Amino acid sequence: MSDLENPPQAPNPGIIFQQWLFSLKHYVRMCLFTSSPANLPYSPYTILLTLITYVGVGQFLLGERREFTSIVAQIGIEVCILYIISFLVLKLLKKPKRLTQTLSALIGVSLCVSIVSLLITSALPPAEDPEQINPMALQVNLLLLFWNLSVISLIFKRAFEIRTILAAIIAFNYFLIYEFLLLNIF
Repeated sequence: MSDLENPPQAPNPGIIFQQWLFSLKHYVRMCLFTSSPANLPYSPYTILLTLITYVGVGQFLLGERREFTSIVAQIGIEVCILYIISFLVLKLLKKPKRLTQTLSALIGVSLCVSIVSLLITSALPPAEDPEQINPMALQVNLLLLFWNLSVISLIFKRAFEIRTILAAIIAFNYFLIYEFLLLNIF
């Protein structure tokens, strides 16, 4: 029989949702340094659901301060950089089959860290003088940044099977590229 007579079956939405909930649990565990991208299902649909949720959370938490297109563009830039880094390193290491799980992990932890970061920073008291930087907010943001880079570094370490210091260097360079692009685009 030809492929036209037997079209591919659509994936079961219930199974996709179960895989996504399973992935959410592991995204949180990765943020707590207790899981690995290898524990995630190999599912492009999970990545799609995570991206949709990430955009939805971004819109919910930042919608009053930023336009929807700006939120989508920032997430798009982040995902593109993470994809390029992951694709290139995994291709270089001859482990391209890990790309889906690695990308799922990176997007998922970005979602989790963003939710926690926005909740914590919104709970901080406002600066006494709007012209000055709130020192408490600055310290909290630096801690959140360090946590985020640590989680990304751990994902790179486990997905690429490289040393911790090399994974940290890749994560830090990702951050520099991302911030550079954001500063020059927005």
